[in-house]
Amino acid sequence: MAVGVTTGVFWVITHPSWVLRSGEQINIEGNELLSDKEIRSLIPVQYPQPILTLSGQYLADELGEKTPLKNITITKKIAPPSLTITVEENPPVAMAYGPEDNENGQVAISHLGFISADGVFMEKDMYENLEQYPEKIPSLKIFGNQGLYLSYWEELYRLLAVSPIPITEIDWQNPNNIILTTDLGKVHLGPYTSRLPQQFEKLGKITSITQQIRREDIIHIDLINPNQPFVNQKPPLKEEEKSIN
Repeated sequence: MAVGVTTGVFWVITHPSWVLRSGEQINIEGNELLSDKEIRSLIPVQYPQPILTLSGQYLADELGEKTPLKNITITKKIAPPSLTITVEENPPVAMAYGPEDNENGQVAISHLGFISADGVFMEKDMYENLEQYPEKIPSLKIFGNQGLYLSYWEELYRLLAVSPIPITEIDWQNPNNIILTTDLGKVHLGPYTSRLPQQFEKLGKITSITQQIRREDIIHIDLINPNQPFVNQKPPLKEEEKSIN
């Protein structure tokens, strides 16, 4: 009797009419920048897959880790078999640049992808729909190896988002000296430390110093020690140099 029950359950689960045979049986709703095709490619389903064996929670968790998607809900329909995945997108907030081999076999700095506010990196090819929404292409750029900064990104971006000084670029190529490009000029922070919030706080107050120095005379602002900030500026021109200019 037990064998018969087991066989019956197995037959129900693997019933040929209740099997997902391709990604076309997965409907995506709520997405805008990421296409249906791109999202389907990241869903951990091996076809053919009996729909009753799929864990909606597992699929949602896996998709949430791989993509800038949140509030993912998955609904299964047995007849005809299909999945409906409803998502909300976390739009990209920065363009990521890093070393990449070019056609000549040389290493060059290239646009590799995008980063969301919660630190999920997506290769640029995954955002096929982004060109249709140019207003959503982020202006912020970050340079460096993703392995150096992604684990710190959430805290860093929270500080960037509330900074009173506009920041357009982050250079993390040298982990011993993070460099910001701001409206005031280049700002050196040194390595990432727990003093980062203090450094950003000081950056917001340093305008009084820079108002006394011409923008073109500033080489960089040093905030490595936020308690002792200073402005590295060009030496004053000699009298004969002034007359030439």
